[in-house]
Amino acid sequence: MNETALLTSAGADVPEAERLVVEGLHTVGSLNTPHEEIYANLRYAIRQGHPQVWAQPPHGEEVCIVCGGPSLADTEQELVDLWHAGAKVVTVNGSYQWCLDHHIKPHAQVMVDARAFNARFVEPDRPGVRYLLASQCHPAIWDAVQGRPLVGIWHSLDKTDPGAAILDEYYCGQWQGIVGGTTVGTRAIGLCRTLGFLRMHLFGMDACFMAGQGHAYAQPENADDQRIQVTFQSTMDPTDARVFEVTPWHLKHLEDTLRFIKHSGKYFALAVHGEGLLAYALTHCASMVDTKE
Repeated sequence: MNETALLTSAGADVPEAERLVVEGLHTVGSLNTPHEEIYANLRYAIRQGHPQVWAQPPHGEEVCIVCGGPSLADTEQELVDLWHAGAKVVTVNGSYQWCLDHHIKPHAQVMVDARAFNARFVEPDRPGVRYLLASQCHPAIWDAVQGRPLVGIWHSLDKTDPGAAILDEYYCGQWQGIVGGTTVGTRAIGLCRTLGFLRMHLFGMDACFMAGQGHAYAQPENADDQRIQVTFQSTMDPTDARVFEVTPWHLKHLEDTLRFIKHSGKYFALAVHGEGLLAYALTHCASMVDTKE
């Protein structure tokens, strides 16, 4: 959802609720699509007649949320083992095609981005796959899933958003927002919890480059992203420091994900696979100690 992020100091002017999930790191993000376009998309989406996603009772099934980070290639066997053991596989964006290419059938594909080029992420159609699309998704995406039997609409905004008035009028107030951070990965966590999943595994949610790669597959839209190096160290063992190559939006994603886990983590059990920055921050109580271009 967010396109850019600015690194700022976490000084006294930062509200307490927004402070320091990673010591030394505070970010400010911005949307990659103007609000006017998002609300136009929303008006189109709600009129396509798809059922809304509603909260389901908790159940005992496990879910693997598969994002596109580079560690996905290294953890493929872990994902396959969980899938074969009965865990549901929920993909986002380009990880849908990655799973199909590796003979893993998704239970659902989740999307939230409001831009038209994302329509490729719902192709090809696969029987039995649920396409769970945020109401802010571009009309081209809704057109692509027209006629598919398992399409659901959900809303990545809350009652305080100006777009809530559009939903209130159409649904007569009968809708619910899905909480989460600024990326499809964190929203997928909130969506899966809404669907009753309590035990979740995250794959490919790295918040960094690994071996120079930003994704486990080609994603040309991110080829020109600004890259910086950051040093994180463990607050438990300051000698255990690692340097990560990231973009500013990686750091925003990291901060939002950790904040979401901090405030909502008591409602689900989460295992992060791979050795990316997110996994490091969760296991080492990391602090950012240095940044350079």
